[in-house]
Amino acid sequence: MDILVFEFITGGGLRQKPLPPGLATEGDLMLRALVEDLLEIPGVRPLILRDDRLDFGCLPRGVTATPIAAGDEPDRIWQDAIGQCDAAWPIAPETGGVLERLCREVERTATPLLTSPASAVTVAASKLATAKTLERHRLPTVPTSSWPARQYDASSALVVKPDDGAGCEGARVIRSGCDFAPGPGRWIAQPLLEGDSFSLSVLFSRGHARLLSCNRQHVEKTGDGFALRGCTVNALDDPDGRWQTLACGVATALPELWGYAGIDLIRTADGPVILEVNPRVTTSYAGLKAATGENPAAMTLELHRTGRLPSPRTRRGRPVTLNLEHSDAH
Repeated sequence: MDILVFEFITGGGLRQKPLPPGLATEGDLMLRALVEDLLEIPGVRPLILRDDRLDFGCLPRGVTATPIAAGDEPDRIWQDAIGQCDAAWPIAPETGGVLERLCREVERTATPLLTSPASAVTVAASKLATAKTLERHRLPTVPTSSWPARQYDASSALVVKPDDGAGCEGARVIRSGCDFAPGPGRWIAQPLLEGDSFSLSVLFSRGHARLLSCNRQHVEKTGDGFALRGCTVNALDDPDGRWQTLACGVATALPELWGYAGIDLIRTADGPVILEVNPRVTTSYAGLKAATGENPAAMTLELHRTGRLPSPRTRRGRPVTLNLEHSDAH
């Protein structure tokens, strides 16, 4: 079974632009983890596209890599590659509709898509649409409004960010008296909440969910913005089923989610509140197998084959820390 794994940043999606080293590091971390998991599955052959400005020697043995050079057309090569594989697994930011476009391009072919469909990405890519959907299902959600926000007290601090931004990208803390002029596109505002940043790694299928892990996000305030420095995968257990229940609530609210996805949240003094849903492989994926002893790629392929989510995990596992600045795990 040939599976095309297209990580947008490292796979030539930015071949005609400067390649941001931080994004390339994070992209490689996710790519390597997914490819290594696929290589453990008998009969599976991962194929990737690779920006030729990046190292090829670091790729796991057994991966077939197609280089993307300066004069190439990455979109055409990606679309041609879809038809040559038995399944496609895109990893891309939601920003600018990139992930949604890639999913639609796979859906227009007979090749199975191993992620959430484009229709789910359309909702999840918008922080405002996601928040409103979750609120309608009475899930604890960070209050979210279009910018400029009128319903918030001007004396309180707000976090203003692109509606389709990925992670901490473009987020800025706005306080009373601050003159802020956002860039192009849709922007949203959320109150600045005190609490710890966490995420849930989850497998979804037709309104159901199976928790993989609860992860601590190492988010650092940088001036009036934020930066994700890394994460600790499987940082918290789920003895009372709280995280599983929250994942099931998201599955009910967004029933088109399928396969691996992440849920970002803030654990406040009053309990956890959902910040956003990422309908794709996230950074936390890179530590899952080491932390839990489970192969999430194998679980996804089994879900695709049978339509059934795996049974709850019985092993406690261990915490695994991923450092984005050095791209290692320990």
